[in-house]
Amino acid sequence: MRFSDVQQKEIIEAGNGRFIGYIIDAEVCEKTGSIIAFLVAEPKKFMSFMQNEEHVRKVPINDILVVGKDVILVREDT
Repeated sequence: MRFSDVQQKEIIEAGNGRFIGYIIDAEVCEKTGSIIAFLVAEPKKFMSFMQNEEHVRKVPINDILVVGKDVILVREDT
């Protein structure tokens, strides 16, 4: 699977069904070259156009439960 394919999938918390956002980048281990986490941009809230900050959440690979056709299910943030 290509990274561009993964970027188009919605990231959803499995426990509560909350939409988290979309993958914008990946964190890669320098030694092994494997992906250790995805960086997910949270959806912008109403009136957030006044703010330039983009909230980014780090989702470790171990927290990914299912990669589906359209969505990726992850564990809830603890």
